[in-house]
Amino acid sequence: MKMKQILILGAGMSGLCAARQLKSAGFEPILVDKGRGVGGRMATRRFEGGTFDHGAQFFTARSEEFRALVEEWRESNIAVEWFAGYPSPQNDKPSDAHPRFRGESGMTGIAKWLARDLTVHLGEEIERLSFQNGRWTAFSRSGNSFEGDELLLTAPVPQSLTLLRNSGIELRESLQNTLGSLSYEPCFAVMANLDGPSQIPPPGALYVNGETVWWLADNFQKGISPREGSVTVHSSGAWATAHYEEPQNEVGAALLEAAAPFLGAPVESFEVRRWRYSKPENPVEMGSFRLRSINLSFAGDIFQGAKIEGAALSGLAAARKLIS
Repeated sequence: MKMKQILILGAGMSGLCAARQLKSAGFEPILVDKGRGVGGRMATRRFEGGTFDHGAQFFTARSEEFRALVEEWRESNIAVEWFAGYPSPQNDKPSDAHPRFRGESGMTGIAKWLARDLTVHLGEEIERLSFQNGRWTAFSRSGNSFEGDELLLTAPVPQSLTLLRNSGIELRESLQNTLGSLSYEPCFAVMANLDGPSQIPPPGALYVNGETVWWLADNFQKGISPREGSVTVHSSGAWATAHYEEPQNEVGAALLEAAAPFLGAPVESFEVRRWRYSKPENPVEMGSFRLRSINLSFAGDIFQGAKIEGAALSGLAAARKLIS
């Protein structure tokens, strides 16, 4: 008997966790992503001797289900604890008992481990969808097509809604309005190699929480970069919104100038990454959503809180609905 195929668009945390759960239940998950690698915002980049986590910086584990996953990752040596609390310049943020974890080799390493032995098609930007005779087909810009008995969309909701609309697939008005109201804030990430160690205090994490700079990380202290002074700078969402269309070199220079008091060494080189859908602004607590009438599901961190943990739990919730 042929296994039921589940077509999953997006190979980030939600898609990967859903796929692993589905595969263990005897389904055939097929992941398709437009990126060059898996992980989505769990992104690690290397250049000029430095290694940088430039998307999601860490994750917590507050639910029993996700703690079990993290423990498996730790036992497999792909995740380790980084720090606890909220290190800030004034040390005025309340501490808490929740450890912050990171990928042992970078955040992408966790995604790569989850993707092992899964069917993943990378570099495939889906332009159109078709639902006929109870099956979905996704057509990519490259000319390839991918099919499934069910379709799970894990990309940021605005992208998924645009794809459905461009494919002539209409959702009922109330659902369209609900999903259409979900929004995300953008972020700029600057990856900078310094000419010497940074002045970011141990453990190499700092919540600046400023109008321009929101977060700083020293990837050498973090334990993923072999080069001292490999720094990640994240902008605030408001600043990224105001400057999103400006040239990347100008954006990078402005953020590095604002971060200069914490850097402590001249910048030798830098790169900039735009994250249009960095963080959900108004997440809902529903796990995932499924339209049984057309075999269509949605998952992502916006359906379970704006965290890596929420993305994983949403993917698992979507898989359970498909299995049941």
